[in-house]
Amino acid sequence: MPSLTPLRSAGIVAAALLLAAPASAQDAAAPAAPEAGAAAAPAQGKDASGEFSAAVEALSPLIQDVQVVGPWSDGDEHGVWRTVMVQPAGDNAGAHFFIQQLDASGHNGLSLRSTTEIPEIAKIDGQVVGYRADDPSETEPNSLGLFFEVVPSDGEISETYELHFTPGQPYLFGPASN
Repeated sequence: MPSLTPLRSAGIVAAALLLAAPASAQDAAAPAAPEAGAAAAPAQGKDASGEFSAAVEALSPLIQDVQVVGPWSDGDEHGVWRTVMVQPAGDNAGAHFFIQQLDASGHNGLSLRSTTEIPEIAKIDGQVVGYRADDPSETEPNSLGLFFEVVPSDGEISETYELHFTPGQPYLFGPASN
């Protein structure tokens, strides 16, 4: 059997100790230590760096909905539209709605290009129960159209509202026209 260097031996022992330690909030038997030379598998549900878990855990409990609703392009730049719905505590608190433009043009992944709140949504007398994006416009690829289904506070029949948004221009929001 070949001899192990002290550094490699320490790594195998450390991996065995990590795998043998019981996971928190679980009452399961500890897994067996891996054989020498075997690679330790990462824990289920966690990425190696913890970056993704940290991003999710950093989200405010007030955030009720996050969606990527479609692509955008502006010349050589391109990316996706993301929406964020924030619901403050309280019976009469209106939902705050934000549109974000995420830029995918760079080589470092997505970056935030802009964030705009649509304050009229917080003033709606009712509850937003869903929304969907319109198909992207070929003539205005840097614009976004959304349709909201709202159940009024005093009624049972939902109403549809529409939002037409183009960065740097006034947006249009109101009851949907057929």
